[in-house]
Amino acid sequence: MGAFLVSHLWKRSGVLTDNEIIELRYGGRPAAGLRLFRAIYFGVLRNAIVMGWVNLAMVKVLSLALGLDETQSLWLLFGLFLVTVAYTLLAGLIGVVLTDFLQFGLALAGSVVLAVMAVADRGGPAALLAALGERRDLLAIVPSPDDREAFWAFVAFVAIKSWSSGNTEGNGYIAQRILATRSERDARLASLWYGIAHFAVRPWPWIVVGLVALVQYPDLADPEEGYVRVMLDTLPPGLLGLLLAAMFAAFMSTIDTQLNWGASYLTHDVYARFVDPGADEVRLVRVARASVVLLAAIGALATLAMDSVADAWKLLATITAGTGLILLLRWLWWRINAWSEIAVMSASLLFANLVDAYTEIAFPFSLVVVVALSLPVAFVATFVTAPERDAVLIRFYERVRPPGAWDPIAAKLGGSAKPLGWGPWIDVLAATAGIYAAIVASGALLVGEMARAGSAFVAAAILLAFAVRRAEAPPPD
Repeated sequence: MGAFLVSHLWKRSGVLTDNEIIELRYGGRPAAGLRLFRAIYFGVLRNAIVMGWVNLAMVKVLSLALGLDETQSLWLLFGLFLVTVAYTLLAGLIGVVLTDFLQFGLALAGSVVLAVMAVADRGGPAALLAALGERRDLLAIVPSPDDREAFWAFVAFVAIKSWSSGNTEGNGYIAQRILATRSERDARLASLWYGIAHFAVRPWPWIVVGLVALVQYPDLADPEEGYVRVMLDTLPPGLLGLLLAAMFAAFMSTIDTQLNWGASYLTHDVYARFVDPGADEVRLVRVARASVVLLAAIGALATLAMDSVADAWKLLATITAGTGLILLLRWLWWRINAWSEIAVMSASLLFANLVDAYTEIAFPFSLVVVVALSLPVAFVATFVTAPERDAVLIRFYERVRPPGAWDPIAAKLGGSAKPLGWGPWIDVLAATAGIYAAIVASGALLVGEMARAGSAFVAAAILLAFAVRRAEAPPPD
């Protein structure tokens, strides 16, 4: 949806941060308040949670791989963290993008090497599958309805979480990358590649090693240790060192992204907007560097408050449940206003905490409950508050030229809005099906099911080639 419905609109907006779109799309004090709230909410709170779980994961890696206690691991992590902060301060976004490119390649190559060697160490794919026994069902893309909890969790992820929270329309650091592309075409292709790389390429080597860990260490008190234990038992010293370097690269790639993105919020959406609107570029660069240091410190403190990477991820998903749909609709429907976003963010945060505190509902079903409660609040707030002023909506419409339900605004300009039509939705479905086929193909290849891998690759190639061809075409005005 981000690639085919919104990415080219982001590029047309001409904003510097995704948060800046707020005062282009909305007006008045509600827009200013929402921009400030989102800058702090995402730039500080969300960033702290993400950096906290990334740091925690790295502490576990260092402790197990190098035989260090927690204090020693924290000091080593601190040194690695300082290196990351230093080059983020020196290079800014271009440095982050270039180093991310290299670090992604190194991290992916290292994880593939480990997956191949770990499976070989277990006697090959057939032996691994046999050792899994009844747990081989874990490899099914769609769980069996007989396993009611797993099946309905799958439905909750695909049918609800996929559009209700996170980066449905490409906000956050994804929008930062889209806004840095050269053209609308590049914005669409980059968004599509992100979907392919993020879902179909990157996770499978981790999953395969996870399956090996499941067989090799079935009773681990902390399952998050399994990956590192497979590393230690499988790799000779030289390769172990290389894979640790790959994990350092993955760590640094994530941290520099969060630091640069969060600093852009604090610099452009807080300081330049509310503190010193007349600040020159030199002062803004200094503020950005100070923001990087501040966010690094907050992320380090968040690490000390966490015990589980998985729990931190679930927390973040739940407190943003319901926001994805409203963020997508702000591009496609003129009636969405600043209060819609304020309402859905506040309701999600409130209901997530209430569900956690007063019910026994487990994730992802807790997320479904939060979505069901927060979205009605958002739509009620939309209709009980006044629409955005015509001047604000016309300014946005003239610059971005969004398709969809914009007829009242287009009519004021003497024209008619271009309907969204079925074309973009066909693109979305083709790309989504292609990515699912690529997920199946990659997994089947890694566990030796060559016939299944071949047929899935053919399906993925056809669907994604169709999606790429469509992405290459000029988007509708």
